[in-house]
Amino acid sequence: MKIAITIELDKESAGLFQIPFKKLSKQINDLIGMFEKVDYTVEDVPVLEPKLDIEPKPVPTKSASKKPKKKFKSQRLVKATILKTIKKNKEGINTKDLQQQTGFTGKQISNNMYHLKKGKKVEKTKEGLFIAL
Repeated sequence: MKIAITIELDKESAGLFQIPFKKLSKQINDLIGMFEKVDYTVEDVPVLEPKLDIEPKPVPTKSASKKPKKKFKSQRLVKATILKTIKKNKEGINTKDLQQQTGFTGKQISNNMYHLKKGKKVEKTKEGLFIAL
């Protein structure tokens, strides 16, 4: 194997590049020396097969799933429960109390309150309480 690099420089530039080129030349010679020490042919070089990073997901078995599945209530049931709770509280109810009384998350209540207000089933007072219409 032969590698030839030819660079033409003036005397001033050659002086600046002399030390780095000597270091580079030594490193290249060391590298070539390592290849010369190894006695192999092209047939001896192993062919690497590409490895895909994607592995198939394991198929869950009934015994493997230890977590109980969450049961999601339908949006109609959530909305009906919220409306029923608001109707029970004639003087009005805030979001925090709705969460405590229904057990729903703040997001569930917020999403359903939007639909109930849009459908003119509830109204929000100046005090921040929800009342049924």
